Amino acid sequence: MKAKERHELKQNEIAQFARRAMAWLEGNRSRAMTIAVAVLAVVVLVGGYAWWQQRTADQAGALLGMAGAIAQAPIAPAPTVAGATQQTGTFPSEAARLEAALEAYRDVIDGYPDSKAALSARYAIANALLAAGRAAEAEEAFGAVVSAAGPSLQGSLGKLGRGQALAAQGKHEDAIALLTELSADRESRLPLDGILIQLARTSAKAGRTDDARAAFKRIVDEFPASTFAAEARQELARLG
Repeated sequence: MKAKERHELKQNEIAQFARRAMAWLEGNRSRAMTIAVAVLAVVVLVGGYAWWQQRTADQAGALLGMAGAIAQAPIAPAPTVAGATQQTGTFPSEAARLEAALEAYRDVIDGYPDSKAALSARYAIANALLAAGRAAEAEEAFGAVVSAAGPSLQGSLGKLGRGQALAAQGKHEDAIALLTELSADRESRLPLDGILIQLARTSAKAGRTDDARAAFKRIVDEFPASTFAAEARQELARLG
């Protein structure tokens, strides 16, 4: 069949389909209107839900950004002149800044508990508490991250942070058990050398020299270009 004939046949098929469609619409005008209204309602609902989701994400993200700005705000000594107030955007101490940041992060969680911003806020709270030396609170906060994140990158990060918080409290055996489990998790997207260095350091602090040596050796053997490789080699030389 020539190309011209195929083209004419295709046009005829389209024309026939169009005539059948028009005939059906003429005979089913009421039904067609009902279907059109239903389809339009679905489109409006889906579009409205997508808009609401985006608006919620934007609002939660804005609050998260404000909390992050508070956490990074400069420290300025409290004014000593009578009647003077603290300079806007500053805090008189790291403790005061921390409390303000924690409150701001909790506002994100309370206002938008199921958002991605809320998960980031939970992780920021846990890290801030750990950095401030409040390890017991950090352990609980990292546990909240794990519960909220499930089997995801954020969940693995929460487990790693919880291991660090346990070690900071001297709960070395619990920390080692958690880090060992995390190092064996093939689904985890965390860099294995980062997990192994934490495991090695914690094992060394716990006096488990053989375990520490094994973890340091894995870094040297499996990740020779790792940023932790130099430390691992030094520790291996020290441990003998």
